[in-house]
Amino acid sequence: MRVWNGTKRPPLRRSGLLRRPLVALVALAAVGVLAAGCGSNGSGSGSGSGSGGYGSSGTAPASGEASSVATVSASSTMLGMVLVDGSGRTLYLFEKDQPNQSACAGACVAAWPVDPTSGAPKAGSGVKASLVGTIKRGDGSTQVTYNQHPLYYFSGDSGAGQQHGQGLNAFGAAWFAVTPTGGAATGA
Repeated sequence: MRVWNGTKRPPLRRSGLLRRPLVALVALAAVGVLAAGCGSNGSGSGSGSGSGGYGSSGTAPASGEASSVATVSASSTMLGMVLVDGSGRTLYLFEKDQPNQSACAGACVAAWPVDPTSGAPKAGSGVKASLVGTIKRGDGSTQVTYNQHPLYYFSGDSGAGQQHGQGLNAFGAAWFAVTPTGGAATGA
């Protein structure tokens, strides 16, 4: 049996074995930072729009910040006419919310990112401007509302025209796409 420096193990080489875990740790930290900045826009008590470019600007603002003024429009979908943002992403209401008051925070907002705005939201085609509004969230961010319903994205929707969140029951109540009249979409 060979003995190195009084031990049965060979000496560690700084250039190889110790560097690999450090490189892996740095890479993991970088991925975490990117994920926090891009994928968890909706984490916390109210924040940016969802991952993958949610939001009226088509970009994913960092948590807690809105990158631009939101636009709310109506679009024809398999559910009928529903509200979408300026990029065509479906907007949802949460049945647990009270008028102009969000009941979604923390892990809820991670799954259902808020529709943020940096100013008064714009009413696009097919919506009533008088129904478009905003609320201030507990973290100071501004969330778009429609007919007093705070508006959200679903993190499971990865692009325009998707409605994977339709009818889901999560965080204590159901989620629905919003109609131009301000109610829950119940179509096909």
